Amino acid sequence: MKVSSDQLGRIRDATNIVDLVSEHVRLKKRGRNFVGLCPFHNEKTPSFSVLEDKGIFKCFGCGKGGDVFSFVMQMEGLTFPEAIKKLAERAHIEIEGSETEADEAARGERESLYNVLREAAAFYYRSLRSPIGSEAKAYLENRNLDEDIMRKFGLGYAPERSGLLIEHLTNQGIDIQKLDLAGLVARRDSGEYYERFRGRVIFPVFNATGRIVGFGGRIMPNASKEVAKYINSPDTQVYHKSQILYGLFQAKDAIRRAGFAILVEGYADVLAVFQSGTENVVAASGTSLTVEQLQLLRRYTTNIVLLFDADTAGKNATMRGIELAIEAGFDVSTVILPSGEDPDSFIRQSGHEAFESALEHRQTFIETKAQWFEEQGAFRDPGRMTQAVRAIVETIAKVPDSIKQALFIQKLGERFHLSEQLLSTELAKYIASNKDYEERYRRNEAPIIQDERQDEREYEETASDPSSFILHPLSLQEGALLEAMLADPVAVSALIESTDFNLALVSHASAHELLSYLIQRVEEGDPPEIAQLLDEYRGKPEFESLLTAYGMACGAFSNNWDERPETGTFVAQARQAIASLERGKIEERQHQMSGLVRGDPDSDDHLREVLALLERPEMQKKFAQQFTEEEQHGG
Repeated sequence: MKVSSDQLGRIRDATNIVDLVSEHVRLKKRGRNFVGLCPFHNEKTPSFSVLEDKGIFKCFGCGKGGDVFSFVMQMEGLTFPEAIKKLAERAHIEIEGSETEADEAARGERESLYNVLREAAAFYYRSLRSPIGSEAKAYLENRNLDEDIMRKFGLGYAPERSGLLIEHLTNQGIDIQKLDLAGLVARRDSGEYYERFRGRVIFPVFNATGRIVGFGGRIMPNASKEVAKYINSPDTQVYHKSQILYGLFQAKDAIRRAGFAILVEGYADVLAVFQSGTENVVAASGTSLTVEQLQLLRRYTTNIVLLFDADTAGKNATMRGIELAIEAGFDVSTVILPSGEDPDSFIRQSGHEAFESALEHRQTFIETKAQWFEEQGAFRDPGRMTQAVRAIVETIAKVPDSIKQALFIQKLGERFHLSEQLLSTELAKYIASNKDYEERYRRNEAPIIQDERQDEREYEETASDPSSFILHPLSLQEGALLEAMLADPVAVSALIESTDFNLALVSHASAHELLSYLIQRVEEGDPPEIAQLLDEYRGKPEFESLLTAYGMACGAFSNNWDERPETGTFVAQARQAIASLERGKIEERQHQMSGLVRGDPDSDDHLREVLALLERPEMQKKFAQQFTEEEQHGG
């Protein structure tokens, strides 16, 4: 979907960022800013700030920041086009000329399928609560599911008698072929249509934005054992099992709050765990865990707890899930339930407190794999034990963080009483033989934001140092100059031109690019606002972080300078930053020249350059200041 900058501007202008954020965060006015507890991570003191006049937000605890589009994307796990559409609908703005006829037709087809699925879900929902669904309702209540959880997840019932759903939907004018495209019916060899779900409890499957895309169905307890216990909708234009996580729509806010997601096997497990009070739980939807599902989950967290059944199939699924999740960049731990238990049965038998205790005592993947190998008899002889240890080392090699690798190697050494050096050597040998891992390490450098230990700092302290959230931090002088330029690009550009400042002295590549670009836009008579810059650099995390951190700072740097600006203006701040950058370069060159003079004292060229450096006003000011300080101290 292509949307013009004018349309983006209209949507942004119609969306007050304070109003938008206030739908999710309780904000309080503090100076020019509104502050509150960050919705993206747990914290006790507010480090989340919204600047209304610039239309941006920044969390100085976890580092997330951006504009109204960024907020919706991060809050609801949407793509940029999806965020545009959502905010346009919220502001009652029609996006014009954004789709080709083919795109519009495809979107219309998908919308019609969503409508059919919604109507089918409503039919199943009402059936469960009617006399025809009394047996199914009693079955769910016997599973300790209350009406609130059934309503929240939209549970329903597909009547055993064939034709009722088809009759209901076709009477509403929905074509039978549309039911087929939605995965609700299938055709026999005779050409006759029949309903895919009959005599089953129905679990609607929502996508991350809350639209029903498919269904899962479970047989009743008295059904024939020859019938499949669970069936699921086939893949359709709106439903792809490998890309959907059951319960994610209901769980995503809790996942953000908790900082991790619990992955269980089935629908009933999700409902049982959610109802018990632990709401950050999801399940693969009618398939084993996939890379696409993990990529979807990464929108909300990078910490995952695997909680599969204690039977052989569950343990095998856990081993496979560990490998997939680690390769996808997750921090992985597991909960191992007593033999014969699943999350649903465990909670019903032992209660929520026991379940929470099991979560608190979850294992690292190393301990889980070691336990699995032990159950396989791998520790009965040195040869098989060696293979088991090597297999765990290979899993550690998939962790895209060298520090975490070292910590896991340490834990592995403690578990098997082996030398860390020996295990590290094995790890290095394995990585060297797998070049794709080396490439992955290069792509997965240190995170752009800091960890949550910074939560405990007060808002004012964290907000005073935006450089702490940048992958490659700026110097104080570079940060102050960028902050001033973002605040007043016209005046600061004029200052740079009048002082003949050499931008090459700004060594931070991204900051240098932003400063150059802003000067260019000023020269063209079109100085951009921060919101416009965020549009232009969207998808480039380093630039987005620079823009939000230094766009939000609002002069905080002036409190950290070795010399305070003469006035409170950003021009004074920029002038001081420029002088400091130039003085630093002169001092650096002076130091280099001192070495050259000592090495070749007879060189006239070297002496002339040293004298010229000493005559610079910046150096004379420095020496005068040093002389004054020495006099004051009796030197």
